[in-house]
Amino acid sequence: MVKIPREIKEFIEAQGIFAVGTTGPNNLPNISPRIFFRIDEDSIYWLDFFKHKSHKNIQANPWVTIAVFNKEDLRGFQFRGIVSFVTDELIKTEIKESIIKKILEKNSSEKVKKLSEKRDVQVIQFKPKVGYSLNPEEFSDMCIGSDIDSTQLFQK
Repeated sequence: MVKIPREIKEFIEAQGIFAVGTTGPNNLPNISPRIFFRIDEDSIYWLDFFKHKSHKNIQANPWVTIAVFNKEDLRGFQFRGIVSFVTDELIKTEIKESIIKKILEKNSSEKVKKLSEKRDVQVIQFKPKVGYSLNPEEFSDMCIGSDIDSTQLFQK
């Protein structure tokens, strides 16, 4: 299990957004931004309001990449890992409500408010397996944390 260091958790939260990359059965990549999220010690949760490309890709291939970057500091991180849909209704409700409460405290736009009122929302849990720095002055292919042999990542 890869634990998400406090410093990286705070970095992601300060950006307020990250990109999720998925691929499905057609091997075409899809990237989508996420602002409705929560970070725990070993998981990142986000809300899926639309169930479009990313949702279908995740159903076919649970491996995803998350990237977050600060353009002023030229600093960022990438994580690769596995996602799953949270199905336990009590846990799903608790996570969903905590995410919505937090985002509404930070963002009062009408679009965000309208999204937060949607009933049919999927909660996705991301478990990072390997992490990398996206800092240009560092080796971006050097792993900063892993619980697997990254050379075996996509071999079946």
